[in-house]
Amino acid sequence: MKGLTISRKLLLIFLVNVIVIGCIAGVVFYSFKGLTGSITYSSSTLGDYRVELDGLRAEQSQLEALTQPLYVNATRHNVDRAKKSLDKALKSIDQNIARLVDKQFDVVNDLKVIGNKEGIRISPLTKVDVTMGEELASVQEKVDQYIRPLIDQIASNSLMLANTTTESTELMPAVVYAFGDLEKIRKRLMFQYRLKTNLHNNHPQWLDFLGAIGGIEKGSDESADIKDNLFYQLRGQIEALTSIQTGKVDNQAGDKASSDGSLFTRAVGKQRLTEVWKQYTETKDKLSVYVNKTENNPIIETFQAFDDSMMSVFRAVGLLNEDRERSEQLARSFGVLNSAIASALLDTGYTIENERQNVSNTILTDGERFLQILIGLSVIGALISLMIGLFVKRSITRPVNNLVEVAKDIAQGEGDLTKRLSVSETGELGQLSGWFNSFLQRLSDLIIEIKDFASNIEHASQEIASGNKDLSERTHRQSAALQETASSMEQMNSIIQNSAEDARKAYERTQETQANVDENRSNLLTVVQETIHSNQEMLSNVQETNHRVVDGMAEISTNSEKMAGIVTLMNDIAFQTNLLALNASVEAARAGEHGKGFAVVATEVRRLASRSAKASEEIGQLVETNLKSVSAGQGTVEEGGRSLEERRLKVESMLGSLQESSNDNLTHIQTAFRELAEVMENVTTASEEQAKGVGEVNQAIADMERLTQENATLVEQNSAASHSMASDTSSLTRLLNAFQVARRGSGEDEEGDDRYRGALRGGAVTDDTEDQGELKYYAPYLTEDGVDDRSSGHRLEEKSEFGTDQEPEYLPAELIDKDFGGGSSDLDDEKPFR
Repeated sequence: MKGLTISRKLLLIFLVNVIVIGCIAGVVFYSFKGLTGSITYSSSTLGDYRVELDGLRAEQSQLEALTQPLYVNATRHNVDRAKKSLDKALKSIDQNIARLVDKQFDVVNDLKVIGNKEGIRISPLTKVDVTMGEELASVQEKVDQYIRPLIDQIASNSLMLANTTTESTELMPAVVYAFGDLEKIRKRLMFQYRLKTNLHNNHPQWLDFLGAIGGIEKGSDESADIKDNLFYQLRGQIEALTSIQTGKVDNQAGDKASSDGSLFTRAVGKQRLTEVWKQYTETKDKLSVYVNKTENNPIIETFQAFDDSMMSVFRAVGLLNEDRERSEQLARSFGVLNSAIASALLDTGYTIENERQNVSNTILTDGERFLQILIGLSVIGALISLMIGLFVKRSITRPVNNLVEVAKDIAQGEGDLTKRLSVSETGELGQLSGWFNSFLQRLSDLIIEIKDFASNIEHASQEIASGNKDLSERTHRQSAALQETASSMEQMNSIIQNSAEDARKAYERTQETQANVDENRSNLLTVVQETIHSNQEMLSNVQETNHRVVDGMAEISTNSEKMAGIVTLMNDIAFQTNLLALNASVEAARAGEHGKGFAVVATEVRRLASRSAKASEEIGQLVETNLKSVSAGQGTVEEGGRSLEERRLKVESMLGSLQESSNDNLTHIQTAFRELAEVMENVTTASEEQAKGVGEVNQAIADMERLTQENATLVEQNSAASHSMASDTSSLTRLLNAFQVARRGSGEDEEGDDRYRGALRGGAVTDDTEDQGELKYYAPYLTEDGVDDRSSGHRLEEKSEFGTDQEPEYLPAELIDKDFGGGSSDLDDEKPFR
């Protein structure tokens, strides 16, 4: 194990873990394969079987509901539609059974039907010990051999029942009408019967006849029971037939019976129909005796027609009872079969649930055993991996800890970089020790270089600080001169700005005055226009009013003329009325005593006619007076309209002259103010341009002053930075002096130089080709003989930016690899060490 590298040790741990994980995975796969089969059987096979079985049960549960249209309101359309729905449901049942007996469910169909949770079978279709497939086959057999033919029989019987119901329903009104005709001839029957028998009123036979046909005559001391009346009995029998026909059957005690959810009982209905038939036969025999004794053909024919109607109804109701009985038997048979099928499907459902429960229990048991095995293997594998890992860890960490102790001693000591690690391990750790020693040597060389650079930087910083101090004094003097110049320019700029402000205010006042003149001119013209418009509108309104007055007066005149015609008509009417009243008086006088009242009326009418004529004359006079007044007013209004028109023309002429003269005067004033505004605007523009020029000069001086101040500040900052750099350089030199280093060529580092030369000639410490480039950094300082060549001028290149009289500025040297073709090595770009 000591001779193995770290990578091989880690590979060993990886292989051990892979073997352990592979063993666990094999056991998991083997155990999980059985669990997967059980889960697939439970979730897929049994689940799909249960879905199909639930669909089959749903279709079966709808069968009884789909047969309801065959019992209620059974028409040809309803029966056909119900048969289509039932056929569709039966096809769905066949399809569900076909899918259930498919090969994919052979395992399920081989299960024994066990019934409900207690193991009790409730299906009467098969024997106790049957399989699921045999149970489904029995269901299919019952559907094909019994359910389908039974549905056809129910549909056929429903149509027959509907026909007999319709026939009996149509016959009942005929019976009622025939009974009405029979009641209409009752008095005629009584008259003919008495005529044929010549019985007196108190004869017992006559009294019996009255009690049976029409009751006891008035004045009799005896009374007959109304139930003995044959017509009352016939009416009750008709009502009983109606109840039987509609399915509402009353027995003799008046109790209503029901069966299978309806108000019809087969036994009671049949018994009640027999009783009504017997009652009708007795009533008919009694009534036929009285009818035949009359020997009256119309009465006999009416009675015979009623008897024929009753017989037809009895036959129809009898057939209706038979159809109802057959319908009940078919419905009962269908219900029994459907319940048996439902019980069989319920047993299969219980069996599926029991199987799913058993499979679930098996899955749980296997899962627990699988977890126990998995936990055991995981613990064993973890222990094996832990033991190997601890062993490998000790083999890796022991040499690393040795390296850490040596590095800690170097780091926490007095900064002695001359110490080196002993290389006793092989592999990666030995390489790490060798390269760490190389790093210490390189760090020692870098610190020596940094010391030299720090000395040069300190000297240059002192020179820069002295120059910055002189530049700062000159900059402060220049800044003071610029401040005095800027103050003078500020005063000049203030004077020019005041002049420009006064010119601007004068220009603004001129603009305001011009705007006021424009506004007054506009307002004056607007007032004149509004006055003209309002005057025109007022005169137009007055003229329109006059026109309306004239039109109104013309209309009044026309209406007055019409009123005059009406008054003339009223006078004519009054005159005609007076003539009529006069003629009436003459006729009344001719009539003598009988016409006195009429004469008084004629006199009053004549008086009213006279008053009407007088009133009409007065109205006519008033109308003529109004016509004259209206004509005079109309002329006056027209004359006023002409006067207003003349006045309107004069006012418009006067306002037009005023508008023209005002417009000319205001235009001259506006022109004068506009010229004055242009002059003031030119003065303002010139002042503003002059102020702008002075402002720009002032801004330039201010910028120069600001730049001078900034330069002074920068010079002071540079001076402070130079002093700070010199101080930092001194501190850096003090810190570097804390490290103990040895320059190349010293006696104590001969062993390291030999190793570096060996690395250059023979390769790196290790066989890694990438590590060979790490030592190229030291190549520029070594010759082929291994001599340190740093003093030959390759370390630094002197450059000066201050001339020949100043000290040179020392910059980092560009290392040139002479021994390797003059190219720079990969370590030349390592910024953290340069």
